[in-house]
Amino acid sequence: MLTRLFTLFILLISANAFSQSKDSSYKYYTNFTNSKPSIELSYGVSDIRLSNYPYQLSDAGMFELKLGFTSQRKTNYDKNIQRYENGFLTVANASSKNYASSDNPGIKSDMWRFGLGHKGGYAVKMGSFTLQPYNSNSFLWTNYDYENKLNDTIDYSVLNDFDEAFRFGSSTEAGLNLQFGKNISIHPKYEIADIYPRHLFGKQLMSSLIEFGGIVLLEGFTRQIMKSSPVAGAFVDFILKNAYEYGFYQLRKDQMYWPFASAAPLRYGTFKVGVTFTF
Repeated sequence: MLTRLFTLFILLISANAFSQSKDSSYKYYTNFTNSKPSIELSYGVSDIRLSNYPYQLSDAGMFELKLGFTSQRKTNYDKNIQRYENGFLTVANASSKNYASSDNPGIKSDMWRFGLGHKGGYAVKMGSFTLQPYNSNSFLWTNYDYENKLNDTIDYSVLNDFDEAFRFGSSTEAGLNLQFGKNISIHPKYEIADIYPRHLFGKQLMSSLIEFGGIVLLEGFTRQIMKSSPVAGAFVDFILKNAYEYGFYQLRKDQMYWPFASAAPLRYGTFKVGVTFTF
């Protein structure tokens, strides 16, 4: 458990350092005096998959709560371009029982998770309305429980590696915050979340450093675009980062610690709609 906590601490510090690196566009303050508390509520439908597992897993409805601190800082690129940051604690439940559909075949499940995360991007202000495209990364502990365990026609041995125990994992999310005024925003989003059947410190650390190293390179590239085309740069930053993360997670579909040999993760792909209240 201490090893997992240490890994989470190191990776979160690395992620925040990468995503909030200091440049000429804005000043970053490490204290909370420049951030406002926020509450985010979401609901979505999860498509659950395990690579090369021949049996169908039922979809699940996901309820999620995020408590965090949000900041929007002016940049030197353009008066209507702001830097958006949000660090949060998250807790979520995804269950087949939360998905009200008459056609939902497969192995039913119930999942609880909690964790820490960060999201950020460049916000484009349009009068009283602000559009905030963002990329988010989280590190999670998940308790997964599946049903139908007495069905003799199904091989449950692979699922047993995840069943009824807290497992470490990670997620990436792409979304668009549609902010009305200063206090409320609505956001459609898509998340890929992986649950690891086991945790290997070295491989996890190296895989994540490779992932975040790519983010650093992309940020350097998009900052150059922002200097000449701030509005276009805000969306290029959003598209490139999320395309990169999607590709990286696709490589992890069969190997949870890609590029290192490892087992396949249990994956939740979730389309969500949420609302955030900032105080």
